[in-house]
Amino acid sequence: MRKCSKKLLAVLTAAAMACGLAACGGDSKESSSGAPAGESRAEEGGKEEEGSDAAEGSGEGEAESGGSGEASAAGRISQEQITLEVTGPQPSGLEDWTKLAVIEEYADRLGIRLNCNFYQTDWETQRTLMVADDKVPDLVINAGIGIGDMNKWGEEGYFLNLKDYIHLMPNMQKTFEEYPGLEAFVTASDGSIYGLARVSVDLTDRLSRTYINRKWLENLNLEVPSTIDELYDVLKAFKEQDANGNGDPNDEVPMLYQASYYAVENVLLNAYGIRMGGVGSPGYLLEAEEDGKVYLVNTTDAYREFLRFMHRLYAEGLMEQQAYTITSDEITSKQQGDVYGFFGCGSAPFVMANRDISYDAEWVGLAGLTSSLHSEKTAPLATPVGSSITIAVGADTEHPEEVVKFLDYFYSEEGKLAATRGYEGVTFDYVHDDELDFDNPQMRCPEGYASDEEYRYKGAVINTGFNLVEENAVRAALFEVPMDTLLRDNVVKTYGWAALTAYANRQEGISFVDMFPRIAYTTEEADARLTLYNDINKYLETTKAQFITGELDLDADWDNYVGTLDQMGLADLLAIEQGAYDRYLSVVQ
Repeated sequence: MRKCSKKLLAVLTAAAMACGLAACGGDSKESSSGAPAGESRAEEGGKEEEGSDAAEGSGEGEAESGGSGEASAAGRISQEQITLEVTGPQPSGLEDWTKLAVIEEYADRLGIRLNCNFYQTDWETQRTLMVADDKVPDLVINAGIGIGDMNKWGEEGYFLNLKDYIHLMPNMQKTFEEYPGLEAFVTASDGSIYGLARVSVDLTDRLSRTYINRKWLENLNLEVPSTIDELYDVLKAFKEQDANGNGDPNDEVPMLYQASYYAVENVLLNAYGIRMGGVGSPGYLLEAEEDGKVYLVNTTDAYREFLRFMHRLYAEGLMEQQAYTITSDEITSKQQGDVYGFFGCGSAPFVMANRDISYDAEWVGLAGLTSSLHSEKTAPLATPVGSSITIAVGADTEHPEEVVKFLDYFYSEEGKLAATRGYEGVTFDYVHDDELDFDNPQMRCPEGYASDEEYRYKGAVINTGFNLVEENAVRAALFEVPMDTLLRDNVVKTYGWAALTAYANRQEGISFVDMFPRIAYTTEEADARLTLYNDINKYLETTKAQFITGELDLDADWDNYVGTLDQMGLADLLAIEQGAYDRYLSVVQ
């Protein structure tokens, strides 16, 4: 009952605040604290900076700190410094949060002082106890809360409904407009927003990382394949013509395929018109018709033809024959011995081979394959939306307006950098990159730190704590520079896999297409879905291996495979997916 009262109080407070703002006048060019929905800080930046300069100059609201004394381009959030209580799991690599440079910078520039209480172990239990004991602080960061639990706890009154304050969050609204799937994921069925997920915008993370051996192609005078049939011919040549040139025609493994490296499937599935991208492993595959009907890709003719191609490779020895038994260490050893000709991964060739990044220059990125079933060159983009809630605000906060403005700050250009690198002249400096011709925010490396990266997470920022928008300046530049720049030796050897991925996916004729989005389930849906999904996904994984190795026949056993899925409750599972997808569409359309 008390929780319901708290929720009502939050709504009434927000309503009263909105009325108060409206009473101040109808001029749409008001300060950021009363910016109309959809209006960005950039549109009113001059006015904010004037107010900020006046406040800084008068000394009003300033508190002693070890910060740089610089003003934020967005202006102070609170003229009188306030303290926000923050909790979450201990950020990776952090030893003492009080030594982080941004702690003083936030206090000095924004008027927001953070008092952090991080848990080194068992965060999931601590998080549950925090809610059960009704001790949710102002901010929970790196929360890792499932969307179902987030919305349930929000409805019960433990977390602030950010939708009531959305007029104070123009930068977030702008991000929602750019990535509507983000808004759809965090929006509860009643329209509330109780927490925020991270959005990772780097194309290098959303596109498949698939590579083919450059030296082997050159040794055999072969071109990079552009169709599934050409790929087959190249792999067959790799196997039969001593591609690595060591005199042994039997030691090459044309394609690496193993549980940890299933990413090679992405580009192959795409050749058959199945949208799979990013660095994840394809398994349970959903897509939607133009009319919005959700279906399971794993029962389609296109998927069967993909499996037929995979079986052909396995039967002819063109893929790793120990695909289901080989270990990661054995793969690394083979990679170092120049045994593999083609693979996909979630990291990079140099990581797999335990070499430095210049090793990536021995590979070529591959994307946009076509087949007789799919003639369009496409590159599927994985959803940029994170799978859980990373930041939420406690419903009992005494500073709701300041907290939501603080979160909105991290959607601004300055705030994005503040979250990941800190501030220019304090924790990083802009260094011109002559190869890519842009100014790169380069972390400093003060005395006492082994590297600039160690300084970043030990002395500069709260690692991933406020990364609401994850982006990398270098990787973004790789998709902007002229194509011939990506072929320069220095660029390939310096930026490795990222340059290879950018070059492959920027080829003429390739168009980006979105994969099935991240959808949110209610608590009831998640509970009903759990067993159905686990059982069906396990069956899909098992039968895929059996079809590839030939234990099951793609013609004789296909109907029984589809029928078994129906018997396992596929229709019930798809009904759950459909409900969640329909809610997604109601937000983005």
